[in-house]
Amino acid sequence: MRICSGFYRWSQHYGWDFLTERIDEVAAGLAQAGYAYFEGLLDPLDGEGDWASRWQAALDSHGVQLAGAYVHALLHDTSVQAQTIETIVARAQLLLPMGAEFINANPQPIGARKTDEMLETQARGFALLGAALRRESLRLVVHHHLPELAEDGRELRHLLEHTDPVDVGLTVDADWMCRGGEDARAWISEYASRLDIVELRSSNKGTWDETLGDGEPSCRALAHTLAEVSFDGWLMVELAREEGTPHTLDLVQAHGRSLEYAREIFGVHGQVLA
Repeated sequence: MRICSGFYRWSQHYGWDFLTERIDEVAAGLAQAGYAYFEGLLDPLDGEGDWASRWQAALDSHGVQLAGAYVHALLHDTSVQAQTIETIVARAQLLLPMGAEFINANPQPIGARKTDEMLETQARGFALLGAALRRESLRLVVHHHLPELAEDGRELRHLLEHTDPVDVGLTVDADWMCRGGEDARAWISEYASRLDIVELRSSNKGTWDETLGDGEPSCRALAHTLAEVSFDGWLMVELAREEGTPHTLDLVQAHGRSLEYAREIFGVHGQVLA
């Protein structure tokens, strides 16, 4: 297993220009906190500003490697599906010199229940995108928040059951699973053969905690389940703040303590760049 830092808490701290105007500060903070790997965000690579080269220079200067990047994928609509795939693949190609291995794609939510037809279209789109990325030596991994977990994970299950594991892997965000009333350990066991990423974040009495720790969901229980299925993918520390989250540590300290905790609980000793 390898551990990377997710982008979200960095974006909350620095604002949504964190990968453009603030990338050197982010890279320096990641290195100071002890992270060798980082998940970026695909959207800033819109063809303006040569941000890919700037990312690479900043990450290289601080000894951090890009593990992959996150994106919302609008693939349930046939009128834009082809363009969505073309855009994601073109931007993803820019990540290859930085060592990126995956694209972590969340189905675009619509604020309502997607129809069966939309889900069928979406699954075909993810299959096409996954195959296109595989040709670029990148792995497509489906991410989720709460909408995809409604109705016992109807949308997420449909996507997994109608795509080939060769082309589409799975991210289990254990915190969103917990908040959505789903059992992350059960999903890990059921879909172990296509599990690529487990995202880690802790809540205390329903509020996101400042660091990863002995809150909910239980990292110790997750570690036990991951050992049972011989998981050897990515662990992602994805911290987040909301109203009520404690603020006793600075950004780097919070990420550093979370990394130490993850190493201890999941038995990941050392971070060696691939």
